[in-house]
Amino acid sequence: MSCPCGSSVALDQCCAPIIAGTTPAPSAEAMMRARYTAYTQHNIDFIMASTHPDGRADSDIDAMRAWAEGADWQGLEIVQVEAGGDQDRKGLVEFKAHYQVGGVKHHHHEVSGFVQTDAGWQFRDGEVLHSGPSEKPKPVVNELKVGRNDPCHCGSGKKFKKCHGA
Repeated sequence: MSCPCGSSVALDQCCAPIIAGTTPAPSAEAMMRARYTAYTQHNIDFIMASTHPDGRADSDIDAMRAWAEGADWQGLEIVQVEAGGDQDRKGLVEFKAHYQVGGVKHHHHEVSGFVQTDAGWQFRDGEVLHSGPSEKPKPVVNELKVGRNDPCHCGSGKKFKKCHGA
């Protein structure tokens, strides 16, 4: 099975060992990919464990679980990575997580900050750029357009201008 993070690598060779705790994430991007995969698996315990202690107090575990379970996860798009390698102490990962809720396409666009501690790479904080439907709802347009000289829509046989258009 391919990893949900979109790496084109098998799950058991990509994010699964990071989530299981048997392999540390080698980079901030790898941790981001593992966190996305954990959301697809509804593994909120890993999400919390991979969050820096300073950021855990602000976490709404019930909301995170409801979001993970209510979404049909469609894919992860890494937009940009700054630092976050094995020699770095900090890194930024900009990403878009694509998902559907009730058949409507959504995406979560965020710039996440990571720090490397003795516990490995951890999510520190994030700036949400967008979270919600991917497209604006289209306005409802009344398709019925009656010209003044068209037959009236009521069926009277009169021109619209002489019947309901007056």
